[in-house]
Order: sequence, then C-alpha cells, then structure tokens
Amino acid sequence: MSKRSLLGLAAAALLLSAAGYGITQAQDKDAAFIGYRQHLMQSQGFHIGSIVAILKGEWPYKEDGPVHAKALAADSLLIPDAFKTQTADVKTDAKPDIWKDWSKFEGKAKDLQRETAKLSDIANSSDMSGVPAQVKKVGEACKSCHDDFRKPKEQSYKNG
Repeated sequence: MSKRSLLGLAAAALLLSAAGYGITQAQDKDAAFIGYRQHLMQSQGFHIGSIVAILKGEWPYKEDGPVHAKALAADSLLIPDAFKTQTADVKTDAKPDIWKDWSKFEGKAKDLQRETAKLSDIANSSDMSGVPAQVKKVGEACKSCHDDFRKPKEQSYKNG
C-alpha cells in the first residue's frame, strides 16, 4: 500500500471518528436536556402532590404548604427554557408539537406561571381558604399543556 493510500485511510478514519464524536456529543446533549426537563417536571409533580397531601390531611405540617407553592411557582418559570432546544427522537414524552407551535407552548407555560404565582400568593396569605380552588386551576393549566404537548400515557416511553 502506498504512502498516499495510507494517508488517505488515516484521514478517512479521523473524519469518521470525528463524525462519531459529534453524534455522541449531540446525543449526550439531548440526553442532558431531556434529563433536566424530566427532573423539572418531576419537581412540579412533587410539589403539587405535596400540597394536595396537605389539603387531604395526609401530611400534618400545614406550614409546609406555602414553601411547596413558592417552589412550584419558581419551577414554572424554568419550563420555557427547559424546552427551548428541540431534542432528537429519544426517550421522552414530549411531543414534537412543542417546537412546531412554540408560541402556543409558551402561552400554556405562561398560564401555568400565572396560576402557580396566584397559588403561592394565596398560600402565603393569612386567608388560605382559596388554596383548594387555586390548586384546581393549577391542575387545569398543567392538564391543558399536557393534552397538547405530552404523549398520552399509553404512548409513553416508560411503557416500552
């Protein structure tokens, strides 16, 4: 084999390995974005679930409710940035419709931000009688976004 052929093979091998590295990095980036988004959504579920447990009397420390409400409101502010980058078709329940209709997704995120901020205000007031109704409004905002932008449970990657 000539020197020129060896150099050509070496160059081709270098290009292929660089391309593979780029693909791996893109997959790693996608996995990192998806992992972050999933943790953020789990946090939302944890906080709303904790508030509901307090309302049902399953958790005796009612003073924890305002802390969960504040965290829920803070987390909701992170949702748009968590979804800004479209990821490849990997293990996620996010529908591609998020990026096809970004303004609608942002609107739903703003609805959630507004409702969680109201919940935090009510939970931190001296009159918490409005908390149950506001929790329902937060749940409706979550459901509205999930209906449009999250795969149904039967299509979840978790089932496969």
